[in-house]
Amino acid sequence: MRDPQPPRGVPPTIIGTKGERMFYVATRTLTPTTDKTLKEIVVHTCEDKWMEVQKEAEAIVAPNGELIASPLARNARINAAYARLWLADNRFQWAGLAAFASKQVGCGMLHAAKLKQEAEEPMGVSIADPSFGDAYAMMAQSSSQMLALLALGNTALFLDIYPLHLFYRRYGIQRFEACLRARQNLGDKVLWPVDRKILPFGYPFPEILKGFQQIDRGEVMLSVQSLASHEQLNILQKVLYNRPDMQLLLKSNQASWVTGIPSGVAAEIQLTLAAQCNPVADRTETFPRTLSADLAEPKQRMSFVAHAAHRFDMFLNGPTRRDIEQSLIIIATGASLR
Repeated sequence: MRDPQPPRGVPPTIIGTKGERMFYVATRTLTPTTDKTLKEIVVHTCEDKWMEVQKEAEAIVAPNGELIASPLARNARINAAYARLWLADNRFQWAGLAAFASKQVGCGMLHAAKLKQEAEEPMGVSIADPSFGDAYAMMAQSSSQMLALLALGNTALFLDIYPLHLFYRRYGIQRFEACLRARQNLGDKVLWPVDRKILPFGYPFPEILKGFQQIDRGEVMLSVQSLASHEQLNILQKVLYNRPDMQLLLKSNQASWVTGIPSGVAAEIQLTLAAQCNPVADRTETFPRTLSADLAEPKQRMSFVAHAAHRFDMFLNGPTRRDIEQSLIIIATGASLR
């Protein structure tokens, strides 16, 4: 039974007898005399409603209770979910940008998977020299690590932020404000692929509330900035970029990209606002191609994200909006990357 907006006089939430935050859902029964008296009130806790939206998110990435084994297949479903959020409500501009960013993560996964396959099955190369075999083994290992880490960050961010959008869209800002702190009480009852010592599930970082309050006030671009800070600094920095193995992989990729050695191994760090992986003129934001550039460094990464967010906003408010919408419609289908 669900009524996002309870009848007049019924508060969105109250404090229960044990100090818990209670979440009202109310129904009215209409009689032949058009009596609109409140007939029944069903009470749920905030935790009940957070669990509701959390399970919807889990069904996308773990439809049978376990994460979809293929990182690329899981990524395609995440991309589609973000795109559908924006298509349903254009105020969710962070989600629209996230659809493209997550798609780009999928492109990185595709590149890593290709390198891993090439390293495991080298074609047309003599490996009589043991050094060749060692080099291919190292490339296979690093590609496998990168694939796993990209999938981890992609999945953890989705399980954190997608349900926040569902809850706000379904129940509004008053209940969001009242219930946000209760989300962390779900604890080990939910699917969370991150060591809770590194990042406990559902911590109510201030950027979350700020971002959704800005959405509610129509301050769309400010909400993108707040939620991007949450995404990058509260989630991905802790889950991915603080890890020594991820830092080493990123530095190795950056050096290879700048120098071209070894040839064909590096993946360009870029964000293309299109449904494809390959860059598109005027719709691609690139990370600096210098040896000092470091994606794991928060300020450098946030600068890159801010430029991409500004470009996305500019396109949405200009003549190319239709092209952006069409790309998001394609992503929303869950189509494979190319």
